[in-house]
Amino acid sequence: MTARAEILRVAEGLSLGPGPVALAVDVGGTGMKAALFDSAGRLVDALTAPTPECTQSAASEVMAVIADFRSTFAADHEGHPIAEAAVVIPGIVDEAGGTGIHSANLGWRNVPFRSLLSESLNLEVRLSHDVRSAGRAEFELVEDTPDDAVMITIGTGIAAAIRVGGRLISAGGYAGEVGFTEVSVDTAEGLFRGPIEHIASASSIAKRYSQRSGTAVAGSLDVLDAVHAGDPIARQVFAEAVDGLGAVCAQIAAVVAPETIILGGGLSGADELLDGVEAALRSRLDFHQMPSIRRAGLGPVAGLIGAGLLTRDPA
Repeated sequence: MTARAEILRVAEGLSLGPGPVALAVDVGGTGMKAALFDSAGRLVDALTAPTPECTQSAASEVMAVIADFRSTFAADHEGHPIAEAAVVIPGIVDEAGGTGIHSANLGWRNVPFRSLLSESLNLEVRLSHDVRSAGRAEFELVEDTPDDAVMITIGTGIAAAIRVGGRLISAGGYAGEVGFTEVSVDTAEGLFRGPIEHIASASSIAKRYSQRSGTAVAGSLDVLDAVHAGDPIARQVFAEAVDGLGAVCAQIAAVVAPETIILGGGLSGADELLDGVEAALRSRLDFHQMPSIRRAGLGPVAGLIGAGLLTRDPA
């Protein structure tokens, strides 16, 4: 889970522009992040909390954590009374209707988050998709990002933000669900054919390594540490995930033809990931435009900053 210190470090000196004092919340698969932005759009403070486990009450528990965030900021920063909130969530999100249509990882379906949160917080609330919001922040705030770009976030699941001709594509909340894209990857256990999330998401990397090695790990970064330590099973699992990501990037390059593909999530800090995906992508492309591959400039804080941007301009 992203630490508060990391949020403060990344957002230091960043401004969203003038607007209401705002609460921004990014609901991730395993961790939730919150930020208080002042009327100049600068970060005042940040908080984190674990995401409630996937149960029938997960949506209600998530909203209770958001209410706690608001209460803590109100108590600690009386000079910054919150006037508006923006919340970004995973899964399929109907931004116009303010509804979380479906979250495979957290288990909710058709939850009217915007109206429920507006009532509980007594604030105007904007709702959007976590990865689409992360992509917007990356596209708008990181220099030299072209008008045709895709950001893929590798987390508990895998999703993408797609910008074509300078416009962020939503398609009613269904655009960018690349985690369900089928790939074929040769693995040490035979041919894998299935959704990319099942071989290359952070949770799947950890699960596959634990099953194959017999050593339980807390997450994908532990697998990366094992790669650096020379563990051959970790290298296999990581290489298979990277090859799968290269396959997805090749499909995206064929359909959307972005100038740049940006990789986000905790693993994006690894040079092995970027170099491996670029090589796997290059081996699959022929006459298609080869996009550049780079890591997210805003790192794991991009979704939170994207939530903040919603309080300035809904987009």
